[in-house]
Amino acid sequence: METSLKIDSKTRRSSIFVKQRFTNRENYCLTLSGTIDLHNAKCKGKAYVRKKFFPSDLNPIVSRIDCGVYYDTETDDVIYKLRGRKSFDITRDGLTTLDLKGGVDFALTSSTPKMDGKVELSKTMFNFQPDQDLKMKIGFDAQTKRFYGQIRENNWSICTDFSRNTRWNFQYDL
Repeated sequence: METSLKIDSKTRRSSIFVKQRFTNRENYCLTLSGTIDLHNAKCKGKAYVRKKFFPSDLNPIVSRIDCGVYYDTETDDVIYKLRGRKSFDITRDGLTTLDLKGGVDFALTSSTPKMDGKVELSKTMFNFQPDQDLKMKIGFDAQTKRFYGQIRENNWSICTDFSRNTRWNFQYDL
């Protein structure tokens, strides 16, 4: 089980986050996650069941397609999700990539689907310091029309949206 401490500049609160993934050989994946707000002890939970499809050599159009259903206890809504991803290696070693991500969500409470898309450029540096890996990512979210960035080390990550108010969040893996 993954456990982490999160701090968010928007809510100005800290929370404990837990996540567990269950997978099988047929590429079905159940992800259960929850958050406990350390200010008021409010709990939120999410469940996501999906099937992962990986391309064959005959169909190299996408790197992966996910199809599944998602439930959030905060909104009490069931959402059907279809996601796709394509990665392009920028360098021969595969440590610098350009990722295209997109998807569509169908909520039971809404008559219109919600579409989103992202473009990300990422760089991974193994042994940046002794026993310390570093991954840097910069991207653009087509739905929010904002740039964002992330720096991730073995146990921590910081994310920002580069906006005028500069929203950020910090996560430390316990």
